[in-house]
Amino acid sequence: MKSITWRFITVLFTILFSLYLLVPSAIKFSTGKAIPKFPKDSDPWYYSYLPAETLQLGLDLMGGLHLVLGIDFEEVLKDSSTNLKNQLKEVTETAKIDGLKWEMTPNHEILVTFNNDETWTKVEKVISDSFSQSIDFKAQTNTTATLAISPFFEAEIRNRAIDQSLETLRNRIDEFGIAEPIIQRQGEEKILIQFPGVSDASRLKEIISRTAKLSFQIVRTSPDNPSGPPSEDELNALVSTFEKNTGTKLSPEKPVSQYLKTLNEFLLGKIPAGTEVLFNKETDVNTKETKYTPYLLSSEAMVTGEDLQDAYVGYNDKNEPIVNFQLTPLGATKFEKATGDNVGNYMAIVLDRNVHSAPVIRSKIGGGRAIIEMSSRYRNPQEVNDDAKDTALVLRSGALPARMEFLEERVIGPSLGADSIRAGTNSLLAGLGLILVFMGVYYRLSGIVASFALAFNGLLVFAAMAAFQGTLTLPGLAGLTLTLGMAVDANVLIFEHIREELRNGKSVNLAISEGYHRALSAIMDGNLTTIIAGLALLSFGYGPIRGFAVTLLIGLVASIFTAIFVTRLVFDYFVVSKEKQTLSI
Repeated sequence: MKSITWRFITVLFTILFSLYLLVPSAIKFSTGKAIPKFPKDSDPWYYSYLPAETLQLGLDLMGGLHLVLGIDFEEVLKDSSTNLKNQLKEVTETAKIDGLKWEMTPNHEILVTFNNDETWTKVEKVISDSFSQSIDFKAQTNTTATLAISPFFEAEIRNRAIDQSLETLRNRIDEFGIAEPIIQRQGEEKILIQFPGVSDASRLKEIISRTAKLSFQIVRTSPDNPSGPPSEDELNALVSTFEKNTGTKLSPEKPVSQYLKTLNEFLLGKIPAGTEVLFNKETDVNTKETKYTPYLLSSEAMVTGEDLQDAYVGYNDKNEPIVNFQLTPLGATKFEKATGDNVGNYMAIVLDRNVHSAPVIRSKIGGGRAIIEMSSRYRNPQEVNDDAKDTALVLRSGALPARMEFLEERVIGPSLGADSIRAGTNSLLAGLGLILVFMGVYYRLSGIVASFALAFNGLLVFAAMAAFQGTLTLPGLAGLTLTLGMAVDANVLIFEHIREELRNGKSVNLAISEGYHRALSAIMDGNLTTIIAGLALLSFGYGPIRGFAVTLLIGLVASIFTAIFVTRLVFDYFVVSKEKQTLSI
């Protein structure tokens, strides 16, 4: 009797606790609002006693936006090669190795020029001591050597770029205020993003696609010097020649990164070494015409977004929105020195390869504070204000390692989500109904006991998913249906063994005990092998496959508990406590 009492208390507690975990989900789906983690005074009093975690509906059940993104790894490799070149330059200068010249080739290799073999021997030692894992030797002549990123380091760079992109996108989307997004890696080089309940994708896509790579670069303009950089008219002429020769044209519909790469390769030898051409883009809100103004900039940035500490929206004297930003202590030191060395020159503020503005440096700027003025010439105030907020958001959340490409985009309407819920629920109820009818007809009262365990199993699955904020998808409903079928299979095994023991003339109590004992190994073997398969799906699958695996795994664990523990409790209660000598099976 003591055994039955504590088992009954365990089952009762499990039922009540499961219902407690599902109350927030019931409130969320009935009112449309989830319970906040920190309830306000205006919220109902009982919110303080309920968990904030709820069952989440996937995109296929709720509708929303589905995106698959790819990364422009060409840009990632370019930045990594430049960083390697700067590190090599810094290390060789610290080692007092003189007579070296460092350059980047169009295919992102490092070209080093040296005076003699003795100098190169010292450089080789530096590379073997500090850069052996990251740099490979490609070619060498008497006074030059070509270095490239090693395949091992390139693979690590690609992996890091995906991880950084995932983290940055999560930060941006959290700040944007999207509830319950799904952001995860898909395959080796793609990112899957799903926003349940979101139908307007334009501003959200803009937030995602902005790399937020900030840099301050000196504008190189000296039109009076024939051997110096070209003037604006000369730049426009060079760009026109490039577009005429290549048949390409800069436009808002085409990716700017590939255009800039091809343009600057074409301009090699036509503009000074160590410079690049970028554009200022302005779009007229009325005519929708876009104007591009070329700037010749130093390739080396004075300060980059890595030196950024904070960014927020403010307003200038004319009550126009601006973006204030604060640099880190190290960034502030670099910024102060760079502006002090370039008083009288123009400084371009470049964000996502677009020259936002190019103010003149009138004096050394200390303190690490500066602003980005938002262009309001062709736009209405609301657009300028949104642009300022979005710019501050992406700067705060960190830069993406490279431009994101939208490889796949689908908007799933709420009506389709409602149809999916209806179809999935109907199939689940139909499957459950057929199981209940079969069990009741074939196993009589014992079948009804198994049906109760089946309902308890479903309750445990939903409660567990709510507790861990699991996402219920249409494949997840399929996994739940399969789980219920396997739970019944366990009871069928037990009941058939009990029937066999009863036919052999054993008492009801002994037949139940032997039936559970003999079926246990088969039940455990069947469930464990399915659990292993489910873990494999969870580890290597993504999207709908993971949704199916999650509900399958939770359901299998729950089915072992209900099939062996719960039904055995009911049988023991009636046979031992009520001293029943017959069993309806």
